[in-house]
Amino acid sequence: MNMKKVLCAMLAGATVLSMSAVSVFAAAVPMKDAYDSDGEVTNDVPNGLGSWNGLASSSLSIDPVRPGSTIYVPLYQGMNDTLSASGGFFAYCEDITDTDYFKFDVDKDVNGKLVKSITVGDDKKLGNFDRAAYLKIEVADTTATDENKTTGTIEFKAKNNLKDYQNKKDQPRSYGQSSGSTKFDWSKNDTLSIKYTMWVSNETVGNDDNPDTGDGIVMDPDANDTNTLIWGDDRAALEFESDDDASKFYAKLSTKSMGDIYTEYGDPADADLWFYDFVGSSTIPSTSRAWLTLGIPWDDNDDYTPDPEACYIYELDADGYLVDVTNKFTYSEDAREIPGWSIQTRTLGTYIVSDTELDVDNSHVDPGETGNGGDAPTTSTPDKNIPNTGSSDMVNVAVMAGVLSLAVAGAVAFRKAK
Repeated sequence: MNMKKVLCAMLAGATVLSMSAVSVFAAAVPMKDAYDSDGEVTNDVPNGLGSWNGLASSSLSIDPVRPGSTIYVPLYQGMNDTLSASGGFFAYCEDITDTDYFKFDVDKDVNGKLVKSITVGDDKKLGNFDRAAYLKIEVADTTATDENKTTGTIEFKAKNNLKDYQNKKDQPRSYGQSSGSTKFDWSKNDTLSIKYTMWVSNETVGNDDNPDTGDGIVMDPDANDTNTLIWGDDRAALEFESDDDASKFYAKLSTKSMGDIYTEYGDPADADLWFYDFVGSSTIPSTSRAWLTLGIPWDDNDDYTPDPEACYIYELDADGYLVDVTNKFTYSEDAREIPGWSIQTRTLGTYIVSDTELDVDNSHVDPGETGNGGDAPTTSTPDKNIPNTGSSDMVNVAVMAGVLSLAVAGAVAFRKAK
């Protein structure tokens, strides 16, 4: 067992000990997964959320999360979930996540640029949960080959005393409510804090792997060997020889249509265009020039299938101009790993296949508007430590249930207003 797994096990054990000190109600649906925009468990958080218990947790640790992803993290399970903390704080969870009553704030700390935004929403149904509030986390894209840590704090701060809503038309659900002898209550500036730690890393692939187009991947070659990588359903292939010190490299292939290219070049020539954008223009760690093959982008049963030997191939250069590189490619059905147009190269670029010759003499596009000209962060990787759970400055909390309520339990970083 490596050190990372040992430390994670120790952290999990500490969480269990903390929870054993409070009343625990079994959760009907474990909060162990993050979700995508369709409400399905996302592949962008392959290891799940660990011991996450929503608002009842003092920390959120995600290891890893994929760059460029948008994930949804549940904050509670249903409409009747409640949260209690020391100092008399007791509220329905839906009031805490309602920005009419609690101010929501995010304080980014380490590598804040890796997080585009963190917001609260409640318009999606996540998995088997009731429709309830969640964190929407948008992660920045990056071409980094190593994982990068980002940290910060999420806060929910009460805007007013609960009793101040007595004569107001719009009252929190918690107002005037109680559970048994316990009355719902909070004070102005009462604050619920959750510290987050996320490790942002692209998926690593190796020799003979077959990643999907559009996936952010890092190729880790086999040393002293012939390495092969095929994207999608034979959309592109890379073959190269590596030495004993072959380095990892970013290898995302985007096949999305580039509107600016079509407008500037394709439309005037009434051309059909197919795109091969190797994002980041990575250098291939090969002992000699690698073989790159652009696969046939159409199916034999498509309504229109041009003659591949009559097609033109262009490369988008760093200054935003298309360069005709047709004569540098050779078409073959069986010379390389897949049928297509092949070239020997040391770098991965942005290529466009056209069924018609394009006028590229005076046209220009902004490379920053294409997939290969972005400014994704490429921060270095710090030493990886166990996330701070904040146990030294938090109080134990219990999730209490009202009538027909379902509760979760954990440790909440709760600051009582003075």
